[in-house]
Amino acid sequence: MRKKLKVTPARRYRTPRYPSYLDESPLLMSRNVSKTGYYATAFLGVFGLFAFSASSNDTSTGEVKENPIKFKELGFPHTYASFGTGLPDRLDRETAVEIIDSIFLANKIELTEGYPISKDGLNFKATGYNKKHNIGYVWLDYESTGPDCYNSWRNNRYNNASLLPEDLVAYKKLTKEVENKPDGYKIIDDFLRKLTKQKGYYKLLELERHLWRDKILKDKINRYIKENTNYTDENYGKEILDAYENEKVDLKEMEQIPNEEGVSIAALSQYDHKFEYYPYREYVEDKNGNLVEKEGEARQKAIENLENLVQDYIDWAKSEGRY
Repeated sequence: MRKKLKVTPARRYRTPRYPSYLDESPLLMSRNVSKTGYYATAFLGVFGLFAFSASSNDTSTGEVKENPIKFKELGFPHTYASFGTGLPDRLDRETAVEIIDSIFLANKIELTEGYPISKDGLNFKATGYNKKHNIGYVWLDYESTGPDCYNSWRNNRYNNASLLPEDLVAYKKLTKEVENKPDGYKIIDDFLRKLTKQKGYYKLLELERHLWRDKILKDKINRYIKENTNYTDENYGKEILDAYENEKVDLKEMEQIPNEEGVSIAALSQYDHKFEYYPYREYVEDKNGNLVEKEGEARQKAIENLENLVQDYIDWAKSEGRY
């Protein structure tokens, strides 16, 4: 006699981990590693780690010998993905700012929120800054960065319907000239990029598309464009653009910040791989017998990486006599 199947709910399970482009290729891993080879490799790895630490850092004081923040690790210019499957989660602004502020405060550095920085080509608002000690940070995400920090379909270069009449004529002529050229797309893209840099009208359009989450500023730009029809004016939208540029970090400033001598600002990015995590989750019963989501350790590891990097930056700045 066959037994009847009985369906019971799974009380806990883990979300499967999807492959990432950051994963090491399995083809690069040895299939036959002996135990002797494994332990020898592990020993050399540990030995090398201590040797490197002794040569690069002062182990007696814990001082970091060079700026631990590198521009190439910030993840800019960032490209928005057109899909979400398999992408990592990132620390949100509210969480990151709270953590960073707490590390500075633990080092007896109180910060002023939204402090304006203006020095040697740097014009933006630091997320937090201490004028007395000349040290602070900027959290780099869509709220604090300019359009040139992104490669995106939201950019005005891909919306030719917005071209002014004289520019549309030149665009159509150029399109015919490069129709059969292998680098035709790049030539057209360069043409549109140049227009965006030259004319305030296109700068406003690009900014409006970039600020898809900032409804107040988007409405302000749209209202300005509707009320001011002299689109060829070389000062078109200058007041809005100048105010925006003095608050946000552009790509050139982002490259400059880690190497700037006269001001100590930690450039911390939401798109830094160290702060990304894949949210492996499990479900457990609460006291009422309901299944609730319990977050795994991946997010906590990302938080620890942020805490360590901020502390390393403060230690380095102190060892350099920057505050």
